[in-house]
Amino acid sequence: MFTIGNTYERPELLKFIGSKQPQSGILWNKEGSDTIIVTTGGRHTKRVGYSDNLQTDGSWIYTGQGEKGDQNPHSFANSLLTNLDKKVLLFSTREPNANEVRERGNHRKLYQYEGLFKVNSWELETQNEGARKGDKLLKYKLNPFVELKEESTSSIEDPLKNILLEPSEIYNLRKKILKDNKGQVKKTGEAISPKEYIKRSTDVKKYALLRANGKCENCEKDAPFVNSDNVPFLEVHHIFSLSDDGPDHPTNVAAICPNCHREAHYGKNSQILKEKLSKKIEDKERVI
Repeated sequence: MFTIGNTYERPELLKFIGSKQPQSGILWNKEGSDTIIVTTGGRHTKRVGYSDNLQTDGSWIYTGQGEKGDQNPHSFANSLLTNLDKKVLLFSTREPNANEVRERGNHRKLYQYEGLFKVNSWELETQNEGARKGDKLLKYKLNPFVELKEESTSSIEDPLKNILLEPSEIYNLRKKILKDNKGQVKKTGEAISPKEYIKRSTDVKKYALLRANGKCENCEKDAPFVNSDNVPFLEVHHIFSLSDDGPDHPTNVAAICPNCHREAHYGKNSQILKEKLSKKIEDKERVI
């Protein structure tokens, strides 16, 4: 794994992710992985006026992919960020100094590891200057990823630790989620602090798992196994991407088994599955 603050060369990044991609920006493994690499900065981004940088709250702004015209949030590379599912290994790009050039014998870029992140929100922002003036560019806000602890009852693996599966708990949690989501910008999501983002996501994951009550909300079979805390294991999935319906709404999340989760992302009939699952969740929500 990488160490924050250390610099690496591109072949090391490609080897880790299992890719041979020639372009910079977003690197992914075609075999399918919950982690991607994002490289930000460098001469190109400065030349065209991208405003990628570290924010005061510890988050990063990253400009999406697309060299001409308006950037498309649903192109394959950008969708890896738009759908909010991936963990992001973030690297800032820099040119080597004179000593490094002498030591390495080349001028190839170096990549400094900034840490593990998740996408908080995104928006299309019209560029007012530079080579991309007038184009709508994607601005992703990346929050530091925090591995949530067992005692917070909030990780996907053990979100129901010490939680009773009672209707009142589901009802009250649903009210809280809807209140938190009131006023969110539907198109882009609400850029909130890393702490609040984690808290809201935790509530939604708990809610989906409570509603599922041990059965996959897609295939309706029992969870494949029970984890060490005696909780049926299901994974929480956002049915539609952020741009379609917002990430943290009861009608947009489902607790599904690992097989259905993989099919939802990589299956040949993933669009059909999405539509069927959306209908099932809407029907469930009508009676809660």
